[in-house]
Amino acid sequence: MIRRECLNGKEKSEVRRIIEEKTGYVFKSTSILNQIFRRSSFTAETGLNSNEIFEFIGDQVLSYFVVKIVSERCGSLSLTEDYTFRIGENQFSLIKQALVSNETLAKIIDDWDISKYLLLGKSDIKNDVTNEPKVKADLLEAIIGALAVESNWNSEILEVAISNALKIDETIKKMIENDTKVRCFDINNAITMLKELAENGRCTMPKYEFRGPEYNGYDSDGNPKWVCSCTIINDKIGLIKTVYATSKKEAKKAAAYLVLCEHLGMQNKYGPNDWFGVWTYKDGNLLPDR
Repeated sequence: MIRRECLNGKEKSEVRRIIEEKTGYVFKSTSILNQIFRRSSFTAETGLNSNEIFEFIGDQVLSYFVVKIVSERCGSLSLTEDYTFRIGENQFSLIKQALVSNETLAKIIDDWDISKYLLLGKSDIKNDVTNEPKVKADLLEAIIGALAVESNWNSEILEVAISNALKIDETIKKMIENDTKVRCFDINNAITMLKELAENGRCTMPKYEFRGPEYNGYDSDGNPKWVCSCTIINDKIGLIKTVYATSKKEAKKAAAYLVLCEHLGMQNKYGPNDWFGVWTYKDGNLLPDR
C-alpha cells in the first residue's frame, strides 16, 4: 500500500508506543513525529519539510554514540596506562559496521513494522523504493535525528535510546564469544593464545617463573622435576597457576593452559575441573598436586 496521507491519531499513538518500547523515549511533538515519515520526494510535491535533515543528524549521532558505547564497553587503560581494546583493534570496525550498516538498520525497522507509514512522492512510488534497505535505514536515522532535536541533544537520553534500539550490549557479547570461546585452544597453543589476549588488552602480559631440578630434584622414574608458575591480572583480579612437569616447556604450556581456562571460564579437558592452585602434568593428564 502506497501512503500519501499523514499519520492519523491512532497511528501516531501506535508509532509513539513502538518507539518508546524500543528506545525508551516518548516523542511529544506531533509535528516532528509527522516529519520523520516524510520523504523528500513527497515534500517536493507538497512544499512541506522532509525528514532529510533528521536523517543527516541521525547518521552522525548514531556513529558517535556507537563508537562511544563500544569504546566504553570494550576499551580501557591498561596497567601501563596505554589504551587497549579487549576484543582487538581490528574488531572495532567490524563491530561498528555490524551495528550501523543499512542492512542492520533496515532489519530494526522491519522488526518495528513502521516503514508502512512513510510518505512517498511519485518518483519513489515509480522506483518502488519501499523495500530498499537504504530507505528503511534512512527512516531509523531520521528517528534518531528527530530524537536528538526534540530532547535538546540530551546525551543520556540519546545513549540509552541508541543502545536499546541497536541492542549494542547483545551484539558486543556475541562478538566476544565468537572471538574466544568458538576458537579451539588446547595445551599446545595456550601460550600463544594467552599472549594474543594480553596484546589485545584482555589481560596483562603473562608472567612465568621457573624452578628446575636443582631445587625440586627428580621423580621416582629419574625424570627432572620442573615447576612453572603463570600469572596474569584480569579485571584487576590476579590469576595464578603452578604446574610440575618433567620439562620446562611442558610445565610452562600446562600452566598457561590452566590460566587460560580460568580466564575464559572454560573446562580443563585434560583432567578434573575443580579449583586448585598447584597441578602436575604427566602422561598427557593435568591433575591436582595434592
